[in-house]
Amino acid sequence: MSELFTIKYEKLLTEFNRYVMTHPEFLANIPDEALIVLIDPNDPEFSHHNLERVQAYQRNDDNPDRPVVYVDIGELAPAQSRLVKPRVLPKPPEVLIAS
Repeated sequence: MSELFTIKYEKLLTEFNRYVMTHPEFLANIPDEALIVLIDPNDPEFSHHNLERVQAYQRNDDNPDRPVVYVDIGELAPAQSRLVKPRVLPKPPEVLIAS
């Protein structure tokens, strides 16, 4: 679970950061220095593990009154390729052959 949790958490955190970069108004409801707990209602095991992780962090937090905010991630849109105009080549480009 730990490796799978880490992979999913990093993916969701990246998407959350992208979201707030394009929707900065979303941060208006999040206090400064708050702990943000990402919750996936479609994955209770992930959500439960994330809650446990935050609770463990809080036991050693230097700010015992730190606010905690729970963010329901909603849904992830399908991943899309960012390639623009890829081409299939019959052979390597000359610049690669010349060396």
